Amino acid sequence: MPSRIRHIALAGLLLLALALLGGAGDSAARPDPRIDARVLAQIAGEGSADALILLAERPDLSPAYALSSKEARGRWVYETLTAAAARSQPPVLAELQAAGISYRRFWAANAILARLDRRALTAVLALPGVAAVRADAIHQGISPLPAEELAAAAPASIPWGVQRVEAPWAWQRGFTGAGVVLAGQDTGYTWEHPALINTYRGYDPARGVFDHNYNWRDAIQTPISGVTNPCGYGSLIPCDDNGHGTHTMGTMAGNDLDPTDAAWPAGAEHAIGVAPGAKWIGCRNMDKGVGRVSTYLDCFEWLTAPYLFGGDPLGDGDPSKAPDVINNSWSCPLPTSPGPTECAADEIGLIEPAVEAADAAGILVVVSAGNYGPVCGTILDPPAIYPRSFSTGNTTSSDSLAGSSSRGPVTYQGRILLKPDIAAPGSSILSSRGSDAYSTSTGTSMAAPHVAGVAALLIHAQPSLRGDTDLIKAILTHTADPIIDFACGGDPSGRPNNRFGWGIVNARRAIESLSQPGFLAARVSDAHGVPITGATVRIYDRSGVLVAKKISDAFGDVSFKVGWGAYRVQAMGVAHVPAIVEPAYVIGGQTTNLSFRLQSLPLYTPLILKASKP
Repeated sequence: MPSRIRHIALAGLLLLALALLGGAGDSAARPDPRIDARVLAQIAGEGSADALILLAERPDLSPAYALSSKEARGRWVYETLTAAAARSQPPVLAELQAAGISYRRFWAANAILARLDRRALTAVLALPGVAAVRADAIHQGISPLPAEELAAAAPASIPWGVQRVEAPWAWQRGFTGAGVVLAGQDTGYTWEHPALINTYRGYDPARGVFDHNYNWRDAIQTPISGVTNPCGYGSLIPCDDNGHGTHTMGTMAGNDLDPTDAAWPAGAEHAIGVAPGAKWIGCRNMDKGVGRVSTYLDCFEWLTAPYLFGGDPLGDGDPSKAPDVINNSWSCPLPTSPGPTECAADEIGLIEPAVEAADAAGILVVVSAGNYGPVCGTILDPPAIYPRSFSTGNTTSSDSLAGSSSRGPVTYQGRILLKPDIAAPGSSILSSRGSDAYSTSTGTSMAAPHVAGVAALLIHAQPSLRGDTDLIKAILTHTADPIIDFACGGDPSGRPNNRFGWGIVNARRAIESLSQPGFLAARVSDAHGVPITGATVRIYDRSGVLVAKKISDAFGDVSFKVGWGAYRVQAMGVAHVPAIVEPAYVIGGQTTNLSFRLQSLPLYTPLILKASKP
């Protein structure tokens, strides 16, 4: 349908919807701002609409970041958010049950999916705590560039991308990702592919048995794409209806050599995975590349707290079985013109609560930046635009940025964000495809799995990092191979920037930083920028133990040599209000620079009372 005709048709449906919701021409007929216009249009055209009912209660997740382990973070987040859902959702559930309407509850976003008619919509909006009603619209979730197919028996080699991030260096030192769980949500995964079967968490190669419980989830319970799906719906066995997911998982953890072979992993015919010692689990969030907000939320929730087949997401989730990293090589498409598969403005933030929940639970959320380059400001879609997403750009074998790779900056909720966060190989990447074949593909979808794999190698090298998402990001960004660039803006120094982020991810540099001390330099000045001599600067570790203390020199400067990690740094000056930076990340072999501007304490004139003589 031509764009102009589509707009006229939509406008007509909206006018009809307004009439249905209260008549035309008076103030009462004005649409409730909480309602997505597409919900009204679908009700007007079909009599009912698939809608997400959003509840207002959103707990603060920041306390999770103070917890000492991934298990503790995951359990706290799950219990906090499910408790909020249990408090706020019952009035809506009672209304839906009374009307005989089936529903699906979500705890990460505190939302309820239901098909609403006019009466049900009106009743729901009258309930306390209902923040919005949004369309569960259909979206084209992947936009990969054309694959460059190869024969099933590709030349024996380690793909250039795996070599570029220096994964073989880590393998030689015993760091393969062992003990780390990687995950993806995508078009599904061919778990029996020769490069994936041995790394699938649901398969025990020693006994030759498999168990897909807690290891696989199919969020596609009903048709979305309108095309017959070879995997069916609600599959209890991992399946890929497109090939895209299998390709991304191969880059993360694929290897077709038996791990007991002395030549493993580098000696494999297809050593395609960055972290071949890691295990993987997966969730299908798209029907042949087409998904809904509800299917994306479904996968995020299951990955944050996996549950058995047939289990209750709000009661049976087990955060201890959650992965350490989730790769997301998908998005809503570029909204160049209104259409049925594009991510509307009021949908942009719907998935963010699930991303924030996963990150707070100690799971690194890696996301492809998008394939809408070369213009600046083309990272437009969720989840790449979210502050907590670790967004990844696509580089070529010559370390240049691929022309298709989306660029920043990102404007989101009134903030200007520097994106992508990092870059990785994503052009002509060889990986698994089909049941036993291999092919090359290009796009940020191929770049993000390299970052996920390097994160697994880093966690293997230092298990205490598991669950510490902010520190993992800090290490990966600050040890990336730097690329100075000014084309799309960024830091005045040219790094980080809005094309490459901090640079190209590098496993060797990241792991080497763990064996080196770091440095912290601080400058203390007053509110006018005048250096404060004699200020006291203290460094505390996360448990509050004092690590070091120094007095600023004539230039207001102090410097420390400390171990890598996260610290709380306090600056105090005479007659000045103390200031604190927390967390301050120190990376091995690098210097963290802090600047304190202390405000003067208010000055008071003492009041002297003189006793009078009797």
